[in-house]
Parts: sequence; C-alpha cells; structure tokens
Amino acid sequence: MNDLKLVLKNIVQRRFSISLTALSVALGVALIAATLSIKKQVEENFKQSSLGYEMIVGAKGSSMQLVLNTVFMLGNPVGNIRYEVYESLKNDRRVALALPYALGDNFQGFKIVGTTDEIFSEFNYKKGKKFALKEGRAFQTDESFLAVLGSEAAKKTGLKIGDKFVATHGLQEETAEGVGHKHEDSPFTVAGILEPTGTTADKIIYTTLKSVWKVHSHELSHQSSFPFGGHPMSESEPEMVHAEHETEDEHHDAHAEHETEDEHHHHVHDENEPMKEDITAVIVKVRSPLFALHLYKNINDGTLAQASIPVNEIKDLFAIVSNVDMLFFAITLLVILVSLIGMMVAIYNSLNERRREIAIMRSLGAHKLRIFNIITLEAGFISFAGTLVGIFLGKAIIWLVGGYVEHTTGVEIAVSLLNPVKLTENFSFPVEIMLILAVPLCGAFAGIIPALNAYRTDVAKNLNPIS
Repeated sequence: MNDLKLVLKNIVQRRFSISLTALSVALGVALIAATLSIKKQVEENFKQSSLGYEMIVGAKGSSMQLVLNTVFMLGNPVGNIRYEVYESLKNDRRVALALPYALGDNFQGFKIVGTTDEIFSEFNYKKGKKFALKEGRAFQTDESFLAVLGSEAAKKTGLKIGDKFVATHGLQEETAEGVGHKHEDSPFTVAGILEPTGTTADKIIYTTLKSVWKVHSHELSHQSSFPFGGHPMSESEPEMVHAEHETEDEHHDAHAEHETEDEHHHHVHDENEPMKEDITAVIVKVRSPLFALHLYKNINDGTLAQASIPVNEIKDLFAIVSNVDMLFFAITLLVILVSLIGMMVAIYNSLNERRREIAIMRSLGAHKLRIFNIITLEAGFISFAGTLVGIFLGKAIIWLVGGYVEHTTGVEIAVSLLNPVKLTENFSFPVEIMLILAVPLCGAFAGIIPALNAYRTDVAKNLNPIS
C-alpha cells in the first residue's frame, strides 16, 4: 500500500477529529481570501485611477469630505457654493467640462442629484466610459421634475418608466426631526434608467438643477458673495480672475437695477422659472493635465470655493488606514497559525493510538524515513483540504458581504475565480494560488514535530501484546 492510501485510510478512520482540524484551517484561509479580495476591490473602486475627470470644486472645508460626498455619496456635503462659481468654471478656457451637482433630497435613501444633461452626453464616469440608458430617455437641462435612475436605485425602489415619486428632504431616508418632510407638491417622474456601471452612480437619482431649485425655492438663502472669475475668460486673460468685493451701496444699486430689469421683462417673478441658486459641487475635467495644478491653485487661493483632486485624497485616506489594515491582516494570519498549531497537536496526540500500527509497519520493513513522510504528508493533506474549503468559504463571504457593501457605499464587490494581489509595483499573483501553495506547505512543516516523534517509535516496546 502506497503512502497516500495509508494517509487517506487514517483520515477516514479519524474523520471527525480531522474534519474539525481541517475546518479550523478553512476558517483562517477564508478570512484571508475574503479580506484580501475585498480590500483589493475596495481600493480599486476608491482610488479610481481611471477617473474621467481630475477635480472636484466645492465649499471651503474638508477636502476629503468633499471628495467622499461628491464622488462616493458618503457623508454630508461640506456646504454650498454659488451657481456663478460653476458658470466661471464652465467659461474658463482651461476647462473641458464643468458639471454641477446639487444635493438636498433623497428617495428611500437614494440621493437625488441635480445636474445638467451633459452628464449623459459629455461626462465620462471613467476614462472612455459614458452613461448608457437601459430604458427610457435622458432629461434635458431646461426640463423640470424628470428623473433618470441609476440601476441599483431603480432595482431597489422598484420604480419603472413613467412612475411618479415624492422626494424626502435631507440626504438620508431617516432624518432628524423637522428635516425629513416630503415634497408632496413636487413629484418627480421617471424618464430613464441607466445601465449598471459598477460605481456609485448606480445608486443615484439624477434630475435637473431647475427641479432641485424649484423644490427648495422657499428654503434657499441668498448670499451676496461673487465667485472667483465671475466673467468669461478672454484670450488675453488665461487665469481665473478673483472678483473684487463690492461696496454695500454698489451691491444695493446692482440689486435694484436687476429688479428693474426683471420687472421690465416679467413684471412679476415667474415661479416656474426660479432664480439660479446654490449648488453643492462642480466636477471638473481640464483640457490638459498641465492646466490642472494651475487651476487648482487659483481656486484654493480664493475665498469662495476649494478644489480637491480625488485621486490624491483617496491615497491619503488609505495611508491613514493602512496601519489598521495591516493589523487586521496580521490577525487573519494568526488565525491560520493557531489552526496549524492545533492540527500539529491533534496529530501528535493521535500518535499514542497509532504507535502499535507504526511498530507493525516498521517490523514489516518500513523505513523510519517512510514513517516520517507519512505523518508530514498527512499534515499537508489536511491543510490542503482545509485550504480548498477555505477558498470556497471566502467566495461565499464575499458574495454575502458584497451586496451590503454595494448598497451602503455603491462599491461593487464581485466574486471571481482568481483575485490577483499586487506583491510588488509590477507583479501581481492570485491570492487563491498563493494560499494553495503556502498553507499546505506550512501544514507539512507543522507536522514535522509529530513526524519526528513517530520516527523514533520503539518497535519492540510497541509490538508487545496489549494487556
């Protein structure tokens, strides 16, 4: 009988205890496989090295908060900026695309974002990738109370083309007292549903700026500040100009002149055409990477807005949590180490029941080295079986956790056969193959101590009849 058959025979005889040992190894492997896979996918989604834009412009405050709120819809906005900030960016010759975002409402927890129709025709959520409609049509900038839903938002809410829904004030479904009232008098109609993108956009409800302003026309406060570069850029004026502060009298005169002109054209303000109000942020795509730093400095030197570069902010975020990340990874390695030690102890203890069997094998001509190989092979085989089960359990964990992560953060966690993990700057290796190679090898090493004990078995002593 060859060594492998002997190992399998012994495993079958002690299947219950060995199954528990293999399961402990499997749990450790599952934790490592799931942790590394989820970590890799979350980092890829958050770092988004293939962003189709370079900059986010918003209110002064936390730069990271601005990025997390605008790009990933996490947390609350830093604040609001004037619409003229967007207009100034749109007319800047360095800017290829400026896309306004206005937040303030939600439907069943899915945030409603006011923007322009350029988000469907010009905006790249990733390099070379534009939104595609699965059903219906996109809204036009001058339309009101039409909505285009991300795939996840449509799926979870059950809304179909033509359905109407009422927004809730605030950015979460359950809001503070006095904040979460419904805009019953301003229902939205579903005009389109987007194809899945695997980004936060899947859980956003898009509408027009005009719709957001109409809903909040009685709540928005008017500010008297003017944006940086509040006029279109001329060929001889390449930099964004900072407008000088008006005197109080000049502001009043300008305001009075505006009212006179408005009365001349409309006599009274038409509520169906609301004044241009505040927005939350502007997504900016520059014409050339050379302009990005210059524009970034211009905006941040001013007092009315700040510019953030998403890629840099996310790198800083992962730098902050890297120590915690390594600690968690060390804990998962410790779980496997404890499992392997447990396996070593189980095999060592089982030798007391197998010494007579080993002595008989030795008396029939089996060499000490063969006995040593059988024990180490058994440890390696148990570890191998535990690793395979652990990889399967890891996939199950990713599948179970993935839906929750996607729903809460918009980050898609996919279950794939192999998950390459970057080991060096230019080299990646599938974590599953790495575990299949490493854990059984470590298991075989863990079996060396009981194997040495079996190697030294006294044949004459253990062949004596059992009293």
